[in-house]
Amino acid sequence: MKKTRQEIITNSADETIAFAKKIARNLKPGTVLCLEGDLGSGKTTFIKGIAEGLGLKHPEQVKSPTFVLMHVYKARIPLYHFDCYRLDETSEFENIGIDEFMADPHAICCVEWAEKAAGLVPLTARRIRLKIVGGSSRLIQIF
Repeated sequence: MKKTRQEIITNSADETIAFAKKIARNLKPGTVLCLEGDLGSGKTTFIKGIAEGLGLKHPEQVKSPTFVLMHVYKARIPLYHFDCYRLDETSEFENIGIDEFMADPHAICCVEWAEKAAGLVPLTARRIRLKIVGGSSRLIQIF
């Protein structure tokens, strides 16, 4: 995926998923996506679209790993899904091995609340910011 800035407004969860599916077509193994946004802004919904775009057979299994910290989805390219919401210290990220998962050249890694793990995120990571702009509309910015 080229490092160009993209911006779109989606008006439903289905539109967010469809947009993420398009993004997934251009992802290569080794890609790290850092998702930022308030609670309820659509980060997990976006990752569901990524998983669908990577060919996950049962995208309904994509759930926020807030309490388990990580899920692995077996798609065409393995997908690691982290949620850092509950973590505060850099040592907590290191203890779960997030840096090793982000360095896996054979998988794609999506990290919700990635700003909390900023010191461990590779410079090549793509940032995706989601913002509620009213009702079910979301502004999605990719950097």
